[in-house]
Amino acid sequence: MPSQEQPRLPIIDFSPNKLKSGTSHWVSICNNVRQALEDYGCFVASYDDKVISSELHNSVFDLLVDLFDLPLATKTQNTSGKPYHGYFGQNPYMPLNESMGIEDAQILSRTQNFTNLMWPRGNKRFCDTIYSYSRIVSQLERSVKSMVFESYGVNKYFDSYINSTTYLLRLIKYSVPNENESNIGAMSHTDKSFLTILHQNDVSGLEIKTKDDRWIHFEPSPSSFIFLAGEAFTAWSNGRIYSPHHRVVMREDKDRYSLALFSFNSGTIQTPKELVDDENPLQFKPFDHQGFLRFYSTDEGQRHPCTIKAYCGVAF
Repeated sequence: MPSQEQPRLPIIDFSPNKLKSGTSHWVSICNNVRQALEDYGCFVASYDDKVISSELHNSVFDLLVDLFDLPLATKTQNTSGKPYHGYFGQNPYMPLNESMGIEDAQILSRTQNFTNLMWPRGNKRFCDTIYSYSRIVSQLERSVKSMVFESYGVNKYFDSYINSTTYLLRLIKYSVPNENESNIGAMSHTDKSFLTILHQNDVSGLEIKTKDDRWIHFEPSPSSFIFLAGEAFTAWSNGRIYSPHHRVVMREDKDRYSLALFSFNSGTIQTPKELVDDENPLQFKPFDHQGFLRFYSTDEGQRHPCTIKAYCGVAF
């Protein structure tokens, strides 16, 4: 009996010279992005070095090593009143995982504040590099969101969503497990963001679950990003877009560093009326994104297999 073919993540070429709005190729890319998010909840975007240079890529990950080498007392100063926005680490359920967050890192003053917290005497290289990186990646997020809105024919709502978008850049380290220690860096979960962009060093470990419960192993490259749909995007799309479970499994004898840019919405998220009809009745009520995060941080929110349905799903 022939073996089942191993699934692969969709790969979409995002080289700037191929993305000219209004062209037939642009329309095709928009549809490919939407289809990938509906079928897999994610896709790999490949870029040339005009987007993220090898120098910027290498500098970012060199600086993450320096950041996580700081004393624990320094790193735990990264606090936030918002759930999952500050320091995470020293967790017995995920001992390999340590991370910090910078809210709206694409704004220079926000990255400067974080830098000054970690290095009171300053660290201009860290600040300039993370700020530059965040500006580029936040623009990529806006571009992909624009493609999805255009593909669904709901462009008229795009500006209002962009104007209420906020970002969280999480800087993440997964350590090599000790002997007899679990190699799970991050347990299986879905993101609660609107959209997530992941970029990492050369250490593999990310796995993404398909709709038919198969795990896809992702092999990283410096010129690729993974775009993942969060549960908020699922609700906005009236269930069309799939938010995939994903995890990190450490199988290499080397620390894994990654960056995750999460997009959120500071206003009310609601399904466009154009995505609701007799065949696709409304599945989610309008909801507050930060309220959704707070719900997820509670014991009740943690119990549900699909948090967004528990929070604002429409009962039939």
